Amino acid sequence: MYKNNLIVQMIYRIIMCCVSALGVVLTFGFFYVGKPGDMTWEFLKYYTNISNYFVFAVSVIVLADNVKRVMAGEKEGYNRKIRTFKFMTTVMILVTFLVYNTLLGNPFHLDYWRKIASHCLHIFAPLMFILDYFLFEEKKCISVYAPLFSVIIPLVYVAYVFILGAAIKDFEYPYFFLDVNKIGYGGVMIWVVALLAVFTGLGYLLWLYNRTEKVNGKLKVDLKNIKWLKMPEPSPAAPAAEISATDETDDGQAE
Repeated sequence: MYKNNLIVQMIYRIIMCCVSALGVVLTFGFFYVGKPGDMTWEFLKYYTNISNYFVFAVSVIVLADNVKRVMAGEKEGYNRKIRTFKFMTTVMILVTFLVYNTLLGNPFHLDYWRKIASHCLHIFAPLMFILDYFLFEEKKCISVYAPLFSVIIPLVYVAYVFILGAAIKDFEYPYFFLDVNKIGYGGVMIWVVALLAVFTGLGYLLWLYNRTEKVNGKLKVDLKNIKWLKMPEPSPAAPAAEISATDETDDGQAE
């Protein structure tokens, strides 16, 4: 089946890395219509850019392992590298895709479709990375705690933006929902809590997909062997006769 075919995965990931690399290059502001843009540090304050850097780095690591295994003669299998971090990055870029296309961008306006760089960062690279998870990730390989880990990077990013805002005079916040000058810290925290809830919810939807299998033509979510949903069974006590025999043996050895 194509899902566990390492050659199919490798070809897909080569294309994905190329698209992602193009997006990364475009974040530096080198290329604009008419003349090159000026290189500034501003590109480092955008969550879109940072999430795409993660996508590129993870894609390269996974592809490198994929190529290594194909060159070693393997034909079938699934990704075995940085699975939890790859899952966290999938949630991260999924939020980039959704937030831009619902809150920031306007697909119903003509200008939306003229921004090729924006499409690469917000649509093409994110969708290819997300599809890699749906198409090629091994079932039941993601920890139940992975969706909770997925909020760590966004929280670090929020703290990073707050530090920049406090340290830089007349700092222009990258997004309206993080602009403390306009909506205050209270308003920002409401948005942060809401977005963290979205992160966690999306993470568990992706996790549930990873636990879903087709059994006898029907989709079934396998919730077995999940630590916080199933209490460990107590180990059976040793029979009294065995305990007595062991005690007698030990006593004999001690003497």
